[in-house]
Amino acid sequence: MNTSAHDSDEQFLRDALPAFISESIELLDQIEQLLLELETNPSDRELLDALFRCAHTIKGSAGLFGLDEIVAFTHHVETFLDAVREEKISLDAHSSRLLLSSGDQIRRLVNLISEAESPIADEREALVAGLMQAMGGAGEDTPPQTNAQDTAGPVAAESRYTIHLSFGQDTFRDGFDPLAILEYLATIASIETVSPALDLIPMLEQLDAEDCHLCLEVVLTTDQDQAALAQAFELFREDCDVQIEPTPQQDQPSAVRPSSQPEASDADADVVTDIEVAARSDVLGAPRAERKTSGERRRTEDATFLKVRADRLDEVINLLGELVIAGAGTGLLAQRTGDSELIESAHQLGRLIEEIRNGTLQLRMVQIGETFGRFRRVVHDLAAELGKEVHLEIVGGETELDKSMVERINDPLMHLVRNALDHGLETREQRVAAGKPEQGTLRIAASHDAGGILISIQDDGRGINREKVLARARERGLVAAGVTPSDVEVFALIFEPGFSTAETVTNLSGRGVGMDVVRRNIQSLRGRIDIHSVEGQGTTIEVRLPLTLAIIDGFLVNVADSKFIFPLEAVVEVVENRKADQELDAHGCGVIELRGQVLPVVSLRTLYQLDAPESSRCSVVVIQSGAKRYGVLVDALLGQHQTVIKPLSRIFRSLRGMSGSSILGNGEVALIFDVNALALLAEHPPSRLLNQLERNPS
Repeated sequence: MNTSAHDSDEQFLRDALPAFISESIELLDQIEQLLLELETNPSDRELLDALFRCAHTIKGSAGLFGLDEIVAFTHHVETFLDAVREEKISLDAHSSRLLLSSGDQIRRLVNLISEAESPIADEREALVAGLMQAMGGAGEDTPPQTNAQDTAGPVAAESRYTIHLSFGQDTFRDGFDPLAILEYLATIASIETVSPALDLIPMLEQLDAEDCHLCLEVVLTTDQDQAALAQAFELFREDCDVQIEPTPQQDQPSAVRPSSQPEASDADADVVTDIEVAARSDVLGAPRAERKTSGERRRTEDATFLKVRADRLDEVINLLGELVIAGAGTGLLAQRTGDSELIESAHQLGRLIEEIRNGTLQLRMVQIGETFGRFRRVVHDLAAELGKEVHLEIVGGETELDKSMVERINDPLMHLVRNALDHGLETREQRVAAGKPEQGTLRIAASHDAGGILISIQDDGRGINREKVLARARERGLVAAGVTPSDVEVFALIFEPGFSTAETVTNLSGRGVGMDVVRRNIQSLRGRIDIHSVEGQGTTIEVRLPLTLAIIDGFLVNVADSKFIFPLEAVVEVVENRKADQELDAHGCGVIELRGQVLPVVSLRTLYQLDAPESSRCSVVVIQSGAKRYGVLVDALLGQHQTVIKPLSRIFRSLRGMSGSSILGNGEVALIFDVNALALLAEHPPSRLLNQLERNPS
């Protein structure tokens, strides 16, 4: 290989290194999840095979980049997993902890690739010793050697060997290049011949270009011993069957038959060849048949998914927002001209923009189950640290949410999970004393709700001691003496800065730091957090979030001289020409009777003190917020509107009921409602009319 080609290869490896790091992190996340799943089902062969493949892929890819420390350490992990697959050892709690710690060690090695400092060798050696001790001699941590002759020691200079290579069908898909083996062999040996078994290559109409059908016979001379040659195939041992046979110097390159087979006569030559081809087909057939399904699945996944840099996608979303605003402006200008053809063209443009918007926003939608899956390790480690038995249930992991939302909600949810483990769930002894099962249950669920997403974190632990929280609040002056707040108001005190009921400070809790930050972070996402708890039975924390922070379908209304937008998915119905059934209170709250039911309503004109004459016509927009419904009194209904969400400036952060703003096609600014926050302003109707309607619903 010439110098320029060598430099080109090195440059390619340097450019590909970030992709290796990214892929390795993803594989390590999979290893962690698989190990946690295996704790509940340790005999699941499919999970064990997937676990082994992840470790094997990391090791093989690291070998291509010359990352010897990762290769060496991952080799011990792979050997351990191989012994587990062969049922030589069992995957118990101790070995699971060893493997989790080993995964953490590989993660550190991967993260240190781009850093100047060296990884800590002592910890790595301790883990290797732990793995070997757990194996107890059940597995051999040596390079694969197929023949008994492979154990031979150093040989004389320029010894001659014949190597039979049978590659697996998924070799290419696993990221391995058979040519790399030959290139490496060329650096330690002089290759005489390379002969392929053409009989094993299928006909062209049956050939899949992504399948590997290589079966090679390589004859070479080298001053290396047989063990060194075997080491060249260490990274390929799952994708390549290898036979290394010493060949006398006087022998000519043979056909495909092994040297141990008796020489055949000319009459038997065809029979022998057929037998050899059949034998090789048998060798390759079993693993190929087992791997075919996974190979086809990977091909499908590769054809389905394409990785795109997040910042580039964000730029497209921003430009799409400007396109939506420009499209709305074009539609208004077309309406003013009165030209029917121009109006129809503008409508067509609007429909296309909407389709592009929907398709582009779907690109940023990801399943929240990946985020939930990360909590398995947290629950596993903290439960062991706190001496608690915890069963984690994950429901609704397939629920989709904007990627930017998923990234920003991870830390608040992590804090809530840790709090549930520390404060909510009891120890085994405490649960038994309370008449509960020894194992507590922590349930994390997600579902779509009223145009947004509802995430709940529920435990069956001790619940919140209302009186204790209230007493601590009185001590701090948060609740005046003689005032009896509702449960909702008491539980909301937990989110006050510095509030804590813990008697002692631990590394997990007790300092009163965190819950106020959780609420602030959720509110910054236009979300809302609520607590429901029953002492002795458990606690449920509900987090409501919008699906996206970029563009939504909105319902545009007019009040006085102002424009407002409701998220369209939260709008249940519209009642035209309908006012409140009594005079509104000072805050604009009232009620109406709707099909025999009492519906609380709120007037935006009164609530926000909009100076304008009362409208002769009034309509009610019925909004769904969680399990509740309420009405909003507006002057005019302007219909559906594609809404590009713009954040409110700090000046308007104290404006209750609003979550953002949007620019209309004519340049006006419309405020976007937070339907959950607005619900709090409308949920206390006057009791006099409420009692009257309950007595006479007709």
